Amino acid sequence: MAISNANATKINRMNRAADNVDLGTLVQSLQTYVATLQTNATVSGSIAINSTHTNGSVVTINPGLGANKGYIVQLSRSGSMLTGSGVFVTNSSGSLSVSVTGAGWVMTIGDSINWIAW
Repeated sequence: MAISNANATKINRMNRAADNVDLGTLVQSLQTYVATLQTNATVSGSIAINSTHTNGSVVTINPGLGANKGYIVQLSRSGSMLTGSGVFVTNSSGSLSVSVTGAGWVMTIGDSINWIAW
């Protein structure tokens, strides 16, 4: 719910006792800041590889941001990070696709894909 300029002025007048504090204007500004934070949201998650994933070679992650400005993807097995695993991540249409590229990581039940997107 947006606060109109008229209501902001009324709140400012009600708050004159606080000496030079324009509360209505401040609340209006906060609404803009919240909208900016929502636009620049950061989300994260984890996917445990199951039998559905091991039958294919791609795991698709949908962070729900509409468009991802950046991302970090980490693969782990039994709590240890997998490095140099031959995995390729693409960022397309708001989704992250994690795929195996050649003789590297083989998706195994229980592996984990941890991700952060912004």
